[in-house]
Amino acid sequence: MDLERRIALLEDREKIKELRATYCFMVDDDQYAELVNNHFTTHAGCDFRIRLGDMEPMISEGSVQVLAFFQDVVASLLKDMTHTTHNHRITVDGDTASGDCYFELTAREPNSSTPMVGAGRYFDEFQRVGDNWRFSQRNADIFYIVPLEQGW
Repeated sequence: MDLERRIALLEDREKIKELRATYCFMVDDDQYAELVNNHFTTHAGCDFRIRLGDMEPMISEGSVQVLAFFQDVVASLLKDMTHTTHNHRITVDGDTASGDCYFELTAREPNSSTPMVGAGRYFDEFQRVGDNWRFSQRNADIFYIVPLEQGW
């Protein structure tokens, strides 16, 4: 692979990592409309599943459902959330890419303000739109979200 292509690949990977970081900040700051409108494709989907407990999978397809998922479900489950991603694996193939990464979070339960901790793994698909990347699919395998005093 020539130097120009190697540099372009590194730039794509960095843009995708920046997209993942932006996602965390926007979810944590309740900026759901901007997140969905500017960082997801129109036909994007989300599939979030929690391993512990009896919560049904949270599946949404298309920007209207994805936005509703963030506004109605995410906002009702946790408040004062801060979450981060790490251990990024990304494969770029032209104008598409895929990969996974881990996430960890701290938050409060909305009704009781109980401190919560959580972790899981995102599985992502991306589409290049102009000079930027957007999520075309974001799946989450949520290992746990539990009260801090309970621990994981």
